[in-house]
Amino acid sequence: MARFGSLIKLCVIFAWVRSFMDASLERLLGLDGPSGFEDRVRSFLEVEFRRYADRVYMDGVGNLYAERLGDEKRRLMFCAHMDEVGFMVQHITQTGFIRFTPLGGWDERVLPGMEVKILGKEEVYGVVATKPPHITSEAERKKVMEFDELYVDTGLNPKELGELGVEVGIPIVPTSTPRERGNIVKSKALDDRVGCYNLLRILRQFQTGSDTPTLVFVATTQEEVGTRGAHVVSNTQRADVALVLEATVAADTPNVPEDKCPSRMGVGAVLTVMDRSMIANQNVFHTLKKLAEKHGVKHQIKKPGFGGTDAGPIHLAGSGIPSGVISVPCRYIHTANSYMDLSDIEEVLKLSETFIQEFPEKP
Repeated sequence: MARFGSLIKLCVIFAWVRSFMDASLERLLGLDGPSGFEDRVRSFLEVEFRRYADRVYMDGVGNLYAERLGDEKRRLMFCAHMDEVGFMVQHITQTGFIRFTPLGGWDERVLPGMEVKILGKEEVYGVVATKPPHITSEAERKKVMEFDELYVDTGLNPKELGELGVEVGIPIVPTSTPRERGNIVKSKALDDRVGCYNLLRILRQFQTGSDTPTLVFVATTQEEVGTRGAHVVSNTQRADVALVLEATVAADTPNVPEDKCPSRMGVGAVLTVMDRSMIANQNVFHTLKKLAEKHGVKHQIKKPGFGGTDAGPIHLAGSGIPSGVISVPCRYIHTANSYMDLSDIEEVLKLSETFIQEFPEKP
């Protein structure tokens, strides 16, 4: 009976740990943080960083840093960006319709009909709208609507919007309820809250010492508008190697030929050999690949040439920081509803921790 009670207690503890980690990811996905307005995400991460790190600090553009002290002669930096793609209020018409401009890369095809949240003094919900199909020509119906043809309709007039703090320069985010079914998670902002979650998991779980490098964890700002936060990181941080933890394009979907599919969901961690912002340091890339093969970590190589990350400016810092990118594949990235597979997160974490354990003296 005592043994049975201990087993129940062990199961309860395991369930609590599992739910705690899942709750952190769900919390990150539920926070709003478009480029330049990452405060809510940073506040959550700062509380968590301070629980586990030896040192936590912030720079002038809002990048958040946490350090776990090990061998100070060897420094390994992990980076993930806090911001998500969003919009900004550009103009409010005399009847209360809101013209907007993008914060980050959007495909206009996914915008009409999307529910959004305007982050004024109070949160105001609206819908991205355009001319009704009933009064458009056949040519107009076949055309992708551009930003200057779209607007946000909240149903409020300018006076009501003003009372709620909605004015030019206020950020807007897509709305989406995170949902989980089996291993599959659907949410906005997977790019790159999943990377921030991975920073937290490594920080919580990995114990440093004299035989491990000092670990520097950086949650960056404004990646989606030109890796701006990472440019500051590249000017201020010294590291022997930098690994960027990202979400990347999974296109294992109908009508996408195999040679145009950057990565596939459920196949494991994605290693970047080249994208639009960098060619990965070959020693770092091949070390990651060999470690994955040695330790049975499921992995795939991202088809070259797609996307860009914070590794772009970081690998050019000072005399150069050898850099690599490990990503979680996500379908429908840069939309209000992306998909990812939780098993891919675990492979990214296994590879990251293996890299720490076998961190080379010279990358």
